[in-house]
Amino acid sequence: MRILFSGALVALAASFSMPASAAPDGAGAYASSHIGQASSSNNQFERDELSFGLRAGYQFNTYLGMEVFNTTLSFIHNPFSAYRTNEYYPEDHYGVAVTGAIPLGGRFSLTGRAGIGRTKMRAFSARDSDYNETDPSIGAGVSFRFNPNLSINAEAMRLTKTKVTVISTGFRYQF
Repeated sequence: MRILFSGALVALAASFSMPASAAPDGAGAYASSHIGQASSSNNQFERDELSFGLRAGYQFNTYLGMEVFNTTLSFIHNPFSAYRTNEYYPEDHYGVAVTGAIPLGGRFSLTGRAGIGRTKMRAFSARDSDYNETDPSIGAGVSFRFNPNLSINAEAMRLTKTKVTVISTGFRYQF
């Protein structure tokens, strides 16, 4: 997984070095932040938590992009207890994703994403060890552009293996 993640970072860095004059309409680097709710519904744990996310990427054209992202999934304080054993909860997720957009005319777009990353699973008990889970993600949403650089987004993202759904809204700035 580290090789895949490192390769994606190299590809992202290479995409940032593309000359701006050769980029098609809508292309460019971007950064975004999101806030929302993460709902865990796996067989060991069910809980809704506040979620924050940061993303950085490159939009190749109006329809296709690539990004690296990090999303927090849980803010449980002092989860260790003597009576819970062999139970884990998702703490945060980071990964890479291919993004897509379908313009609806005007300023609105439908958005989608498919990616893969690592979800940190935190142990409830001090006797158990934390571990990382390789976790595919998919998502869909809607975007509204205020101008060519600034947009607001609302989306739902599902981490398929750990069964976590993140519903969020946030701002994206394209350089």
